[in-house]
Amino acid sequence: MHRVNNKRVLNRIADRTRKAGKARNLIASAAIMLTTVLFTSVFTVGGSLVQKQQEATMRQVGGSSHASYKFLTQEEYDIVKKDEMLKEISYRILVGNVVNKELLKLHTEVSYYEDLDARFCFCYPDEGSMPQRADEVVTSDLVLKALGVPCKIGEKVPLTIDTGKENVEKTFTLCGYFKGDRIAQAQVVLVSRKCASEIAPTPSDSAMGKSIDGTEYAGRITADFNFFSSFRLGSQVEKLTKRCGFPDTAYVGINWAYMGSMDMEAVLLAIGLLTVILVSGYLIIYNIFYINVYRDIRYYGLLKTVGTTGRQLRRIVRRQAYILSLYGIPAGLLTGAAVGKLLLPVVMKELVFSDSANTEVALNPGIFAGAAVFSFLTVMLGSIRPCRMASKVSAIEAVRFTEGQNTTAGKRKTKKTRRVRPKEMAFQNIKRNRKKMVLVVLSLSLALVLLNSIYSLVQGFDIDRFVSGRIVSDFSVSDATLDNVSVNFESIVRDGVTDEFMEELKSRDGIRKTGNIYMKEIDPKFTDEAYALIEERIFDNQHAQNTLEYLAGSEGMAFIDDFRESRFLDGKVYGIGRFVMEKLENTDGDLDWEKFSDGKYVIATRFRTVEEKGIDYFRPGEKVTVANENGESREYEVLAVADMPYSCGFQHFGMFDCNYILPEGEYLDLMGEQNPMRTIFDVEPEAEKKTDVWLSDYCENVNPDLTYQSKASMVAEFEQHIKMYAMVGGLLVFILALIGILNFINTMVTSVLSRRQEFAMMEAVGMTGRQLREMLFFEGECYAVLASVTGALVGAVLNVTLVRMAGEGFFFFKWHFTILPVFLCAFPLFVVAAAVPAVCSRMIGRVSVVERLRRAEV
Repeated sequence: MHRVNNKRVLNRIADRTRKAGKARNLIASAAIMLTTVLFTSVFTVGGSLVQKQQEATMRQVGGSSHASYKFLTQEEYDIVKKDEMLKEISYRILVGNVVNKELLKLHTEVSYYEDLDARFCFCYPDEGSMPQRADEVVTSDLVLKALGVPCKIGEKVPLTIDTGKENVEKTFTLCGYFKGDRIAQAQVVLVSRKCASEIAPTPSDSAMGKSIDGTEYAGRITADFNFFSSFRLGSQVEKLTKRCGFPDTAYVGINWAYMGSMDMEAVLLAIGLLTVILVSGYLIIYNIFYINVYRDIRYYGLLKTVGTTGRQLRRIVRRQAYILSLYGIPAGLLTGAAVGKLLLPVVMKELVFSDSANTEVALNPGIFAGAAVFSFLTVMLGSIRPCRMASKVSAIEAVRFTEGQNTTAGKRKTKKTRRVRPKEMAFQNIKRNRKKMVLVVLSLSLALVLLNSIYSLVQGFDIDRFVSGRIVSDFSVSDATLDNVSVNFESIVRDGVTDEFMEELKSRDGIRKTGNIYMKEIDPKFTDEAYALIEERIFDNQHAQNTLEYLAGSEGMAFIDDFRESRFLDGKVYGIGRFVMEKLENTDGDLDWEKFSDGKYVIATRFRTVEEKGIDYFRPGEKVTVANENGESREYEVLAVADMPYSCGFQHFGMFDCNYILPEGEYLDLMGEQNPMRTIFDVEPEAEKKTDVWLSDYCENVNPDLTYQSKASMVAEFEQHIKMYAMVGGLLVFILALIGILNFINTMVTSVLSRRQEFAMMEAVGMTGRQLREMLFFEGECYAVLASVTGALVGAVLNVTLVRMAGEGFFFFKWHFTILPVFLCAFPLFVVAAAVPAVCSRMIGRVSVVERLRRAEV
């Protein structure tokens, strides 16, 4: 026997073998394409979200450079500039802060920028040019709008600049402007180098190794630079600092847009999603190639008889997988990119940075390369065992091979002849190859399990909990910076509801109840008796210690020691009206407005723990001291203990928040006159739409600094939330279901075609066509029953474990058990399981029994 070692011949055999089964090729290519669609859409959405978040973070930070040195002298900057390990470097010089009253709510800095650094910091002019003369400036349209200056080159821009040592008033000429970014920590005004030197000359004394304050910032250089790679920026900056000879205490900042903090839940979700796709793709691709090899086992046996080695047979099967991948993967990449483009806007609406980022898909070669690699890996994994099966086949056994021939070997028993029904024959046929049965059932049930899990999660989202957790009234109005997580903390306006708005609100028809919420961040003062209660109830409390360890890790106990030593707790003082008092949560005590409003009482809040209920700082009847910003303090009796609703309070929290709530009148008397932080109100049902239209126009055109929320907008947001999960999950389920159905179709068609001679012999000895159809029908239904039962059992287990655990991460989730989707999908599954065998039996019925028997000898 001669061994054939001709690659061209082997390739020709592989190609002709592949072309001989066009229907199988179509199913295999479709399966590979669908698997690639899943990988590509996941990579497209995931990659785009990472890039969008990075871009939003850069805009919030105010720059795209990898890192920067701050407060440098010219000599120190020259040292950094000469470093050969830097890809590019540029600088800016801080001149001061703009203190015009029109910009009190819009933190604005004045600096000189080199052209490159202006591009780094997103402030290079869109219109006009960089400032050259001492009286020229460039700034954003937001600053110009706040100053009341038109966006027109040549306009005069009056500025008052605080350098830390003095205020400089000067009128500049606008030589350029750019589109401002509301999420940036600060707006900027660009001046020329000549102007910067006049107002804030660069000091010659180094700031390295010493502490400097705001009076010494002006004139110092900030060097922004990029390395050749953003990998391990912290280590690269440390090495740069040593090369420059700077001390470890040098003022250095690393752009946290590149730091990529890992959210473990997101990582686990991504791994789980990729695993599901990989498993589903593996199941069908493995089953397709397994069945193809199984069907052609005699053919491979004949190849062995003419000298083909096992290694060459593996190559023949593997080449078929390669060629089918060339068809399926490119089509899947294009389709997946389109699906990702469709899903990205839906997903981004649920993210905190969605308002500050566009929804254009960020396509790059890495996304396609990653999806293609994963898809090809799935194909390779799925073809390993079929290749091994083909290579190990014995030439003689393969020629004599029939499906399931070994299933009863050694187990034959003589039984009395009895009548065999089509249903029993169908069950025995499925048992012939248990591995094939398991693969088909797993492939079909995977979609059912995923559908049941997504349905259970979505059905657990409670709209009442969602709305009540986000808003406690029909409408809520506040400054636009108050709840915006992208705004720098120091720039948040705590008293933004203006008198003009309040007057306008009072004149509106249909307003039922109105309540104002005032707030100042004032650390509480404790008498010795009060502090002893804090020691007992908080510092010595195991639940509080557990919370601190959860928030601060191993440093939790150190926090307790620091607080004990300083007797310092952070806190806030709120002022509320009757309408807001009625909204307080988890109340303990007598909330009598008449008693509360006489100015002798205060409502205390709780220490927030990881458990649902917090720990009381103080209890009803105990005395506490509340101070104002000037140090004046008053003693009050605790009327009740309650929690301020999240949607009503200041949504920034410290390690300890010992907050007090005073009645509106007493608060303003102690703290002084101020505007409300929030105003909430209810309206008559018939006035709801008109009020919404009025608020929209007011906050957009009359006072853009204000924003509002409504119950209707919360309902719409909830529906969008549901839509995202339903759309993304539904698409994943649809593709997995399609993969499972293709797998089932391929299994049934291949099984029927490979048993044509067997069926012909059965018909020759008296089996009717009707009985044959019944047998095939019951085979299909057996698969449907097994898939439904498996889906129900696994779905039930996941419902009470993973789904329940995942849902607890949402404050508006209410778990309940269900496997309803499995039962609802059972009917269409049974229809498909009945239709496929019916079509197959009709196909083989077109050829006579005699002709099929003759083919058995060929």
